[in-house]
Amino acid sequence: MNLHALRIFTNVAKLGGITAAAKSMLLSQPAVTIQIRKLENEIGAKLIEGKGRGIQLTPEGKFLYEQGMRLFYLEAQIDEKLGKFLAKENKIHIASSYIPINYILPPIIAKYKLAHPHIEFFVSLGNVQSVEDQVLNYEVDFGFVVQSKIGHTDLQFEKVVDIPFWFVVHPSHPLANQTVSMNELSNEDFIYRERGSSTLDLLESIFYTFNAPLPKLGLQMQGLHESIKVVEAGYGMTLAPSYSVAESITSGKLAQVYVQQADIHQSLFICSRKSDLIEQPFIQFLKAHINA
Repeated sequence: MNLHALRIFTNVAKLGGITAAAKSMLLSQPAVTIQIRKLENEIGAKLIEGKGRGIQLTPEGKFLYEQGMRLFYLEAQIDEKLGKFLAKENKIHIASSYIPINYILPPIIAKYKLAHPHIEFFVSLGNVQSVEDQVLNYEVDFGFVVQSKIGHTDLQFEKVVDIPFWFVVHPSHPLANQTVSMNELSNEDFIYRERGSSTLDLLESIFYTFNAPLPKLGLQMQGLHESIKVVEAGYGMTLAPSYSVAESITSGKLAQVYVQQADIHQSLFICSRKSDLIEQPFIQFLKAHINA
């Protein structure tokens, strides 16, 4: 495939028109149009269609645009990393979902940073989908997600540790420190997480597995911390990772509700590209220290 033509096409798609792309690349509009036509002829499919004063990508165009952007981002990453390598610099870019970045990664990053002060860390927060996308698009070196069922053809997920999840209530709640059945929990007012949350997915799968009705929706909160604070204030019940509530249970702000024959957990996964053949030293360090 003609990479010069592909680069022009991705710019046209990104900027939304031939005129803008021609201006940004210091080319004439006819030159850009010719390259687009050559690319369409080469692959045997129409890539763009006119739409008012702009353009619209065909399904084939959308696919090629996504793949082209990934290719050129990788090219930029190679240039950047080669420059850092030659300059003896080292930067680590990580994408993480909420639980790892708030409860698991900070002490490990701190230990690694103390042992390797020259290394710079850049950590971004996102949901599972955005972490996958950032890894796929070479925007980060690797990612961390907590999820029960995940998978992608171009990504690999290596389980690092299991994270227990607990049902928690205010200490004054009638079920505080009690052992109950899943069906009994169905009658309780629950603090639900937002749609798309892995914790909500886990909650629904637990009740489905036990063939129990979902608990009543008391509140729906966007954010784990916010959900816990509502329960600490005395309302309802929620499901939360042990890392996030252990301190509050110890201090008496929360109490656990035990469920008969239920071992509830999700796993922390390292998300990386299958094409990456060398394991990052930080990953080796994390595996050695995560249970320390």
